[in-house]
Amino acid sequence: MLKIGEFARLSQVSLKTLRHYDALGLLQPAHIDPASGYRLYDIAQLATMIRIQALKDCGLALAEIARLLQTYDAKAIEALLRQRVTAQQQVVIDEQARLQRLLARMELLTSASQAPPYDVALKCTEPLTLIGLRRSIAVRAEIGPLAQAALRHFEQQALVPAGPAVHIYFAVTDACIDLFVGAPVIALPSALSPLTVERFAGGEQVACVLHRGDYAGIGSAYAALHQWLATSGYGVAGPCREIYHRSVVHTTDPTAYLTEIQLPIAAVETAT
Repeated sequence: MLKIGEFARLSQVSLKTLRHYDALGLLQPAHIDPASGYRLYDIAQLATMIRIQALKDCGLALAEIARLLQTYDAKAIEALLRQRVTAQQQVVIDEQARLQRLLARMELLTSASQAPPYDVALKCTEPLTLIGLRRSIAVRAEIGPLAQAALRHFEQQALVPAGPAVHIYFAVTDACIDLFVGAPVIALPSALSPLTVERFAGGEQVACVLHRGDYAGIGSAYAALHQWLATSGYGVAGPCREIYHRSVVHTTDPTAYLTEIQLPIAAVETAT
């Protein structure tokens, strides 16, 4: 028989671990000396300890290991290990994506032309219903007048916005911009025309940047976002949206404008 210290050294675990396993009923001493209270272990119990360590290294919880030790069910062990393999594969995928985002962030920091540089964050969108105008415009100079026209229709129909204005860029080409300008409202009107409704189910992953200041400089925010995208391992997965948290509606100071750019993204599969 081995004293607890001897068995601990042989198993390369701490005394605290052995006492914890005893309390859990996972690995109890083969004998406890009634006079001294010493825990004594049989050398054959080393096989049980090695099994515990092997299963623990596979990521199984002690409660799962305890159940497996009672049955020695090979199929049950295989089923649990398959689950752990799937979970571990997802961990690897998530950590690889995190690494790509770290590299993209470093790239932004080293090449930023302004201080502080733009920060890119990931979000998951919520369901959203918008009312506004959708038009095909030729140049960006038409965005402002289109937004003003939508605002006038809101006023004419007594529509109360339930949040900031949102612009959705469904398509942007050299020839035209397919643009929706609108906002969420407290209640949908009985008659919409010429306004239209755009509904988004939510659940999209988006990369976001926040632009502070006049719209004339918003191009630098887009440049930072696309630079991040180029090294992050993600690709564009939907139309870009701009959310006007603070705009001409809220302040006369253009330097106080706050515009959030959200770009739906999806992980790019790489060839192996």
